[in-house]
Amino acid sequence: MISRQTIQKVNDLSDILDVVGAFVKLKKRGVNYLGNCPFHNEKTPSFTVSPSKGIYKCFGCGKAGNVITFVQEHEKLSYPEAITWLAKRYHIEIEETAVSKETKELQQVEESLRIVNAYITTYFSNLLLHNEEGQQIGLSYFQERGFRKETIEKFQLGYCLEDREHLAKTALANGYTKDILIRAGLVSERYEKLQSGYSGRVIFPIHNQSGRVIGFGARILKTNEKAPKYINTPENEIYLKSKTLYGIFFAKTAISKLDECYLVEGYTDVISLFQAGVENVVASSGTSLTEDQLKLIKRYTNNLTILYDGDSAGVKAALRGLDMAIEQGLNVHVVLLPDNHDPDSYVQEVGASGFAKYIQENKKDIILFKLEASLKEAKDDSVKKSELINEIAETLSKINKLEEFTKQQDYVRRCAQLLHIDEAGLVSLVNKKIREKLVKKDAFSKTEAEELERQAAPEITEQQADITSLLRKDYAQEKGLIRILLEYGNKPFDDQISIADYIRLKVGDTDFVNKSWQKIYSIYYHFLESSLQFPTEKTFTYHDEEDVRNLAIEALYFPYELSEGWATEHQIFTPTKEMIYIDDVKHTVIYFSLRKIKSTYQEFWEGLQGITDLTEEKVVLASLIELKKHEQELLLDLKIVAVK
Repeated sequence: MISRQTIQKVNDLSDILDVVGAFVKLKKRGVNYLGNCPFHNEKTPSFTVSPSKGIYKCFGCGKAGNVITFVQEHEKLSYPEAITWLAKRYHIEIEETAVSKETKELQQVEESLRIVNAYITTYFSNLLLHNEEGQQIGLSYFQERGFRKETIEKFQLGYCLEDREHLAKTALANGYTKDILIRAGLVSERYEKLQSGYSGRVIFPIHNQSGRVIGFGARILKTNEKAPKYINTPENEIYLKSKTLYGIFFAKTAISKLDECYLVEGYTDVISLFQAGVENVVASSGTSLTEDQLKLIKRYTNNLTILYDGDSAGVKAALRGLDMAIEQGLNVHVVLLPDNHDPDSYVQEVGASGFAKYIQENKKDIILFKLEASLKEAKDDSVKKSELINEIAETLSKINKLEEFTKQQDYVRRCAQLLHIDEAGLVSLVNKKIREKLVKKDAFSKTEAEELERQAAPEITEQQADITSLLRKDYAQEKGLIRILLEYGNKPFDDQISIADYIRLKVGDTDFVNKSWQKIYSIYYHFLESSLQFPTEKTFTYHDEEDVRNLAIEALYFPYELSEGWATEHQIFTPTKEMIYIDDVKHTVIYFSLRKIKSTYQEFWEGLQGITDLTEEKVVLASLIELKKHEQELLLDLKIVAVK
């Protein structure tokens, strides 16, 4: 694991303006910087970077975070990968905490595989472009496919010589060991000689989402019935076929920007489409879609469009992995290309605009596509139709998240119409499937499953939304209290106490309505008491827990701040936040206290209605009077007149 000291160095030395500015054109606006959001399409800039706070926020799509989360989100990296990315950018040496001998050995093997793959990628590329055999056989093949030189270089395409021993001899001469060449799947040992299985084939390097080569695909060019058309690197420590999508490194930016991913079958399909300008495309490399591949797509978009040949094999291929895609929450569509065409041949025939037009005109929702295709096959066979109804109900039961309830209802309605069955009956069957799944997983008992189903009803959902809306009335005061605590907590309130002490004195261990704000409040004072040091804003905006980071950024970020040149330009003196923070703190604490008083008053008043005992009633009334007096005192402090 990366040490805490390294993470702290990355936090301290990384410049958010420098990092974000490498991807987004920023213009200075007051003390902040403004640009077009890289996470959604917009014409009017709403993406703001605060260098002083080290955070960013888009007021269009709501994305917010720090320099590490920006790299994570933009480059689609894990937290450790983002730390490593920034460490390399700022030349920070990565220290790791003590790891077991086995883990260290595994890490060394993984790094050795990456290094040898990088070397062999260059080796294959040089043979393709500069070797006579490579040019005559490999390069001519790619040129016949219509691939331009810049495309060949971008995807680092290559060629492996017919001489089976050339690869091993060259690699060994350059210091690579026999063991690592075998482990990488580049050679195998036969008759005490190291030979490559890629000989006489064109090479397609396979990149991970960070752009590093983790394996190779190789296509045979000679007609040989005994040899497979394509072979891939055998799975090893860094190459797992089920977790890999060909082209993801080149496509990820376009997928995020267009909010849609095209999925095809082969390497050449990806390259042809990319060259034609259709860049949001990846390939499953001939495997059935896996859960890990779908999760990889979901990092960049929720919208997946599968492009397949229009034959029967293409139809069946399009339906594989359907339920898994739905469980991942993806919106899946399918496009069947005209007969005798694959994406490669079709885009070359009609061009990028014609290809895009065909997709838009022929895109079908995959659930309805499956139903229509299956109905054609079932025809009037009642047994097959019954099986189909069960299959559709099983598929629809996968859409069981509360936020997708409306989507599920719409599918039920449309499927019932196509099947010519009663909608209520299909609803019951879908709900039955949901209950069976929940009980089977032992996640809920049958009773709890039925309760979950009941809660999913629209009227309950609306009721819950109303309650949430009411509760949010308290959030503004709670958010304000957290803001002043994070911004000014370490500053002096007077000669004796800090702002943090003043807030604790006035508010105490109050019970927040929003438990997330309560969590930040508790973390702040626990940190202060345990370390005898004030936590900084970065303690929260770079916190390990995502919900803490996001809420801290939400509390700290204000969309409008006074320009540094305001006073000079307009000859108007305006006090800065630093000059009036004491008043800001006092007012925020008062508003927070007023909200708590009003909430308590309402609870007491409602409780009074059910009291029959006279003594108890007097006690509650006395409490109500005291609350009202306290409210009046606070309002006087604000110089506000209470109006009923």
